[in-house]
Amino acid sequence: MTNYRFSEGAAIVFGGSGGLGTGIVDLLSKSGTDVAFTYFKNKEAAETNLKTIEENGKNGYFESVDLLDTAAVESFSNSAKEKFGKIHSVIFATGPFLHIMPVLDAKPEDVYATLDTDIKGFYHVLRSVVPILRDGGGGSITALTTAAIHKYISTDGLSSIPKAGVQHLCTAISREEGHNGIRANCVAVGLIAVGLSQEIDSPPGGILDQWMQQVPLGRAGAPEELFDTVVFLASENAGYISGQSLPVDGGYSA
Repeated sequence: MTNYRFSEGAAIVFGGSGGLGTGIVDLLSKSGTDVAFTYFKNKEAAETNLKTIEENGKNGYFESVDLLDTAAVESFSNSAKEKFGKIHSVIFATGPFLHIMPVLDAKPEDVYATLDTDIKGFYHVLRSVVPILRDGGGGSITALTTAAIHKYISTDGLSSIPKAGVQHLCTAISREEGHNGIRANCVAVGLIAVGLSQEIDSPPGGILDQWMQQVPLGRAGAPEELFDTVVFLASENAGYISGQSLPVDGGYSA
């Protein structure tokens, strides 16, 4: 396993109980850092994550947090800092289940919900964690987005449109908070054999087949290939990387 370097303190993972978040939490703790994470409804998965962190020899902490509740987000972030003393990295790995359809065929309420969860949710996260990172002398913010913000595929608008907003929020933080030692990057996720891409109902010839036909490597990514990239960007190994959107998509967006 690669030796990822982290300073003292803990990482925070927003969305730590989903398919992607669970693997990220596991690798962070295996890399030697304590981890605080959120879940929304799946407490059983969160408890399993906590057990995994402890089996990896580190300390964990979790709460159920609605990212649209600004007070709850701030309370969790402050509680994590109080528990671990310092927060060195923050990972945004959450997002709603998405309907695959032409964007103008979507119900307005579905569009608003995805915009709220991604853009408002991430904005609330930034409002809560950036002051903590400033106080700690800097740190990293890493957000999971989608490769479709680099190369759009028809009917994927409910994913890529909100995630484009997340990317631009990361860009803003990288420019405006760099002097405080804060880095901000995105990982643009392609087809990975875990997480939301495995839940999409796509018939033969549908979006997943269309996407795969445009992947030069000709396969879905292994979960570990994504987790390694996220933890690398969060770690001090990537200390001079900021303001970037790194596709992990098998060449799809090339």
